[in-house]
Amino acid sequence: MNVYSIVLYLHIVGALLLFVAMGIEFVAVSRLRSAGTAEQARDWLSVLGSIRVIGPVALVAILVPGLYMAATSAGWEGWNILALVAMVGMAALAGSNAARMPAIGRSIGPLRGPLPPEARARLRDRIMWSSILTRIGIGLGVVLLMTAKPDLVGSIVALVVFAAAGAAVAFATSGTAPGSTEPRGLERAS
Repeated sequence: MNVYSIVLYLHIVGALLLFVAMGIEFVAVSRLRSAGTAEQARDWLSVLGSIRVIGPVALVAILVPGLYMAATSAGWEGWNILALVAMVGMAALAGSNAARMPAIGRSIGPLRGPLPPEARARLRDRIMWSSILTRIGIGLGVVLLMTAKPDLVGSIVALVVFAAAGAAVAFATSGTAPGSTEPRGLERAS
């Protein structure tokens, strides 16, 4: 075992942790969208707290080894430059969700029992739903870049396609079924 294999291992562990964090967020946001009571909403909001630990650890475990490998062996190519740009974009999208959570928590905090329509609407925020699904798409695109190492044009195409796929799934599943107050699509199935 050499330094490179240890660094690569840490980089892969970071990627796994990132997907763990996104999986937790996906489930929590989807459950928040279907929460009927303040108690259910508070339970799922509390689950999101674990992301505050896992997310930064994942980011450091991805970026530090990734930058080291780019500087010492891979060089700067289209695929790893765009992967770095994608990570910055994913962090910005994650921040959009993180910024919404305190206000949602405060609005749910004093409530008991069934949620009023305003609170339910806030929990079904389409931006939160779009953010997590788009980030999952981008993350899968980055995995493709890391494994296939396409040229710059191929890297751009891959990231655009994967981000668009995530956004399309979010758009297709972000509303409610006609005549229903219950969410439809992926959040209902999770």
